[in-house]
Amino acid sequence: MMNRHIFAFLLYAALLPTLAWGNCRPVPPPFYGYSFIGPQILDPRLPGAQLWLDFDALEAYYQQKGNLQVKDNLEEWQERYCGLPTIQDIGAVVYGASIEELEQLRSAVQHDAVSLGFRLADNTFARYLKRNKCLETAAYLVFAKACEPYVTRRDPWDSPRFTYELMQRLVERGRREFKKTKSHYIRLRYAYQIIRLAHYSKEYEQVLRLHDELMPQIDNKPSIIEHWIMGHRAGALMALGQQAEASYLFSRIFELSPGKRESAYRSFKIRDEEEWRQCLLLCQSDRERAVLYAVRASMPNSRLLVEMKNIYALDPASPFLELLLIREMKKLERELMGLAFNRLRERNQRYYKVPGPDAGARVIGLQRFVYQVLAEGLLPDESIWRLSDGYLALLAGNYYDAQKAFEAARKTVNSKLLLDQLNAFELALKISAYPTINDAIEEEVGYMRQFDKLYRQNPDFARLTSDKMSQLFQQNGMPGKAFLIQHPLQSLRPSPQLAILDELIEICLDTNRTRLETQLVIKGDSTVLNELLDMKATYLMSQYEFEAALETLKRMNRVEWGKYGLFSPFVDRIKDCVNCRLPDTVTVYNKGELLERLLDMEYRAKAGVGNTGLLYYQIGLAIYNMSYFSYSWRATDYFRSGSSLATSKLRAADGGPIPDLRFPFGNREHFDCSQARYYFERARLFTEDPDLAARATFMAAKCERNEYYVNRWREGARQTFDNFELLMSNYSDTPFFLRVIQECKYFQAYATR
Repeated sequence: MMNRHIFAFLLYAALLPTLAWGNCRPVPPPFYGYSFIGPQILDPRLPGAQLWLDFDALEAYYQQKGNLQVKDNLEEWQERYCGLPTIQDIGAVVYGASIEELEQLRSAVQHDAVSLGFRLADNTFARYLKRNKCLETAAYLVFAKACEPYVTRRDPWDSPRFTYELMQRLVERGRREFKKTKSHYIRLRYAYQIIRLAHYSKEYEQVLRLHDELMPQIDNKPSIIEHWIMGHRAGALMALGQQAEASYLFSRIFELSPGKRESAYRSFKIRDEEEWRQCLLLCQSDRERAVLYAVRASMPNSRLLVEMKNIYALDPASPFLELLLIREMKKLERELMGLAFNRLRERNQRYYKVPGPDAGARVIGLQRFVYQVLAEGLLPDESIWRLSDGYLALLAGNYYDAQKAFEAARKTVNSKLLLDQLNAFELALKISAYPTINDAIEEEVGYMRQFDKLYRQNPDFARLTSDKMSQLFQQNGMPGKAFLIQHPLQSLRPSPQLAILDELIEICLDTNRTRLETQLVIKGDSTVLNELLDMKATYLMSQYEFEAALETLKRMNRVEWGKYGLFSPFVDRIKDCVNCRLPDTVTVYNKGELLERLLDMEYRAKAGVGNTGLLYYQIGLAIYNMSYFSYSWRATDYFRSGSSLATSKLRAADGGPIPDLRFPFGNREHFDCSQARYYFERARLFTEDPDLAARATFMAAKCERNEYYVNRWREGARQTFDNFELLMSNYSDTPFFLRVIQECKYFQAYATR
């Protein structure tokens, strides 16, 4: 049975190409997809499989790769010393003790009267060595500590030549110690230290000579140290240009040594077919050849299915087959799962080229291989292959075949962990295969979202469901539910959509909602009805449909109006100011009250009741101040961006909402000042007060200026100054004219041009 670290590493290696982005590239948006291949599919017999729940976390896990070698080393020390010392105490001696403390340990082992020293007095490993007179072990630990500075990171200012000379002296010292050591296990460790020193001092020929000289003199039961020595021999061969033999040895280390697996994988290099042929000839068995194919399969851009077929032909029971099957299925899942309704599939294609052009052919090819393997019946356990048969059919969009395959898998799978994986696959199939939308399906989905434990364990089920249901809702003319199942309500505020608002309002008022509908519109003990009504009224205000906006607000209790903002858009300003503080003495209105006043003012103006010119001016002033350009913009909008007037954004919007990836419908800015300009011009025509006429003309000029700002990107756009000309020609003798020419630098520049 394969060690669990092989499972982990192969998947880690498989993901490397998708995890790395060059330092010079901009950071792409995150990939958006769904994954239901969980840890239980790796191997139900392996403890610790939960480590691989998040396959993308393998890279972070392997950042601790050095710990695995340390762990293996300490466990072997413990096993060779009868399991009596604790792992922690062995680590304290082997890795934590200074050379002075180890020299005192050697003296304490050699002489009864010498103590172990303060730090090692209660150490179970040190006490074991002293009690059993393990002088060779103590002497070796001193030697290993002396080697340590030369095989770890060194001072960059050290002279390499002088350092290499010191390392060669240690090599000779180690050879002398090797010859007088009787314990074959300690001899093996001396050989490792000596060969490692020769390798790090770049004496590659010496590495091979030392290996051939020392290893035949060691008669020891299998040890991880042999794999470490093999790694240095392979590295020396690689440095001397003997690629095939070096890569063969790295493949052996890859299979046999968890602590060295990643370095072996990274060191494996075959440059051409001739070297590959030579490497294959060095293998002693079909199993070794299968391992070679497995390592090559883990390389970027490998022909995975071809390599799987090669491994299967050599060793049908190879545990690498399951790992490579899972790896390819994981890739295909990323490319094909839910592709028909993935709401960000275009973004995935743009940034990740997913799915690739060959994804369809690959899933069919892998399906055929799985059929072949299952039909030939050579596997010791076909459970994972049965599960894969169904999941590949699901990824290919063959829902009927997937269901049949899962039914067959349920008859053969007897592991609880794999049954859990089967349940996850079947739930993904159920959601993906919904053909249409009806109350029964909405009830089922609502129940899953609320009560299904399996559904709630993996957040990808929620994404899969929301995207699938959104597609069905859109196809059946239900844009409100399609929106709300994918987005929070507040993300609609930057660009409200009437069709969505109207549908959701009706759902809130419906007393016979489905479970899913209730989940979508519920808020505490009530619903989001008032928020929807406010949003619709706000949108209608921005379209100057004041009567419809007021009727919308009247559908909520009048006492609730004040919860949605207070405004005072009747303050007269020469300079536009978006975030100006208003005087505390001004009268403020909620939206409903504001609409009532505006409608009353318009009625009186049209009826000729009161000062018609002033009424029109105040209506225009309020409408202007509720636009993008002034301080009461929140009365007709929820989100304002100072960068929205950038030429590039206006061009991209082309008269519609400003594109903004944060919001599903972009950001609709209330740029339009045409209605305000209409009322200012009416005020100028109806008033008999020259100063008020001057004010109205100046405000109309601001509307004229804003219209140019918004449309300046269009071909042929030009700025006009009709109202500035009127102001200068007809009202230059008014107090307002004298004030505005002093306070408005823009008008001052025009008047004195």
